Amino acid sequence: MKSYKVWQEGWFSKKSPEDEDEEELQRLGQKSAGRGGWDKKEQEKYNDLWMKLHKKGSKLTKTMTPPSVYGDDSWATKTIKLHKKLRLTTKDNPGVMS
Repeated sequence: MKSYKVWQEGWFSKKSPEDEDEEELQRLGQKSAGRGGWDKKEQEKYNDLWMKLHKKGSKLTKTMTPPSVYGDDSWATKTIKLHKKLRLTTKDNPGVMS
């Protein structure tokens, strides 16, 4: 009986190439949902990455929260203005408030 010592990759074990921007967006999205360490600079970075991936047609932006304004009030008045300025609709993301 012959034993095999060389591992051969199968069809399902191949790792698909991941986009660095998508990984960064997911990391920032998880950080924004956490307790602390979220500031205005990171909010702007998240917004820029979200819009960049949205323009590319990434499916990730359908599930992630849309861009918002750091330190907005409870009625999200600044965020609504931002969504109108960016021309986002509920077809783009169900979380859009314009």
